[in-house]
Amino acid sequence: QNFVYEPYRDAVGNVIGVLVVTIDVTAQVLARRQIEEVVAQRTTELAAANESLLQINKELQRSNQNLEEFAHAASHDLKEPVRKIHFFTDQLKSQLSSHLQEAELRSFNRIEKASQRMGNLIDDLLLYSHVSQRPHQKEAVDLNQLLQNVLEDLDLDIEEKKAIIQVDHLPLINGYRRQLQQLFQNLLSNALKYSKEGVTPSIQITAEDSVENGQRFCIVSVMDNGIGFEQEHAEKIFQMFTRLHGKSEYSGTGVGLSIAKKVVENHGGVIKAESKLGEGSVFKIYLPI
Repeated sequence: QNFVYEPYRDAVGNVIGVLVVTIDVTAQVLARRQIEEVVAQRTTELAAANESLLQINKELQRSNQNLEEFAHAASHDLKEPVRKIHFFTDQLKSQLSSHLQEAELRSFNRIEKASQRMGNLIDDLLLYSHVSQRPHQKEAVDLNQLLQNVLEDLDLDIEEKKAIIQVDHLPLINGYRRQLQQLFQNLLSNALKYSKEGVTPSIQITAEDSVENGQRFCIVSVMDNGIGFEQEHAEKIFQMFTRLHGKSEYSGTGVGLSIAKKVVENHGGVIKAESKLGEGSVFKIYLPI
């Protein structure tokens, strides 16, 4: 209880006593204590949750490191026998070349192609394991320079296809340089690979700003005039090992677009595909800015 003391005066203002006012604050005190107890409990719970989260994060980092070490070891252990298969098959083919009949020669060629596909698949799986790990630090990446580097790497393919590449002015992005380069290399390689026979490949790369749900994005679009695909497969193509065409039609492991999706997700973005069979495709990359 709180007590308030006030002078008690007569009609002419003389103090003739003391007026004591009692205020019952029991409810307020109890409420304050309850609030303090709840706050203390929540603080303890939050500290415990933070400690648990810290431990989970440490375990996740250890798991990621173990996964990367395993991927390196597995890739070496898998690639070595594949390399030997390819080497000895080639040697044996050369030694027996004068005695091989057409059917036997085809069998040797099939072994060589299969071992090459296996080697490519191991390389792609190792690359996927790399992009599954986010580097610690982002950096300012000039997409104009990055695209120029990608085009230089693909120079022979572009020249062979006589492809026309148009690149708009692209923005500066805060991201992981090597992963972004792999992203655009995969998309441009696909655009060149799945071009229509007898038609000059045309690839356009554009950029625009957009705001969705309060978040500002840079949308980079890679558009081609290739063979395209049915729109119903627009999500399926990003799944691991998904191929819409036979191995005899187009080479590849079915991992490239999975890598592209993982890179975009590492940047907090989204990748979407729009296509029409026989008319080409557009891959839209939403990168937060």
